[in-house]
Amino acid sequence: MPSIFGWLKIEGTKIDYPVMYKPEDPEYYLHRDFYGNYSDSGMLFIDGECPRVSNYYLIYGHHMNNGTMFGELPKYGQVDFYKEHKIIFFDTRYENRDYEVVAAFYGKIYPEDEEKDHFCYYKYKNLSSETKFNEYVKNVKANAIYETGITPKFGDELITLSTCNYHTENGRFVVVARRIKDTEKNKTTTGSSSSSKSK
Repeated sequence: MPSIFGWLKIEGTKIDYPVMYKPEDPEYYLHRDFYGNYSDSGMLFIDGECPRVSNYYLIYGHHMNNGTMFGELPKYGQVDFYKEHKIIFFDTRYENRDYEVVAAFYGKIYPEDEEKDHFCYYKYKNLSSETKFNEYVKNVKANAIYETGITPKFGDELITLSTCNYHTENGRFVVVARRIKDTEKNKTTTGSSSSSKSK
C-alpha cells in the first residue's frame, strides 16, 4: 500500500504531486514511484524523522532537468517568481492546507565536522520546542534571498521544501512556508482557495 501522506501543489508550476511518508524506510521513495517501482525522479517525501502529527514537515524532491518534481523550486530564487507564487497548497487526507512562502535560500549539505559552524536546515526535524522553533525561524530569515515580510511565531505550522541545486558542491535550494490560519484566509489576495483545486 503506497505510503501517501498528502498532496503538494503550487499553481502555475509543474509541482502537483502526492507526498509520501515512510518513516520505517525514510529514503524508500528517493528512487521509487508511487507504486514502489524504480524511478530516477522518485517521489516527493517527508523526512522520516519528522513526527507524523507535527507543526513542521521537511519535504524532499529531486531537481529534475525537465522541471518535474522539485525542478522548478529554485525559481523562487527570483523575487518576481515568488510574487507570482506566494501560496503553496499542502493537503493531507484529512484537511486542506494553504501555506504562504516565508523565505527562500541557498544551502548545502556540510561535512559533519563543519556543521556546528553553519545553519544546517536539514538537521531540524521536530520544531515542537519553542526554543528550537525560534532558532530555526531566525536562521531561515537570516539566510533568505529576499524579504517577504512574514516571520512565523511559535504556534504556527511550517513546511520546508528542499531540493538539490548546483550553485556549489552538495548545494541545496530551500523554500519555507507558513500555514495560513482559517481566520487569515480572507486577507490573502494571492493564490486561490484550496477547495477550488482538483487533483
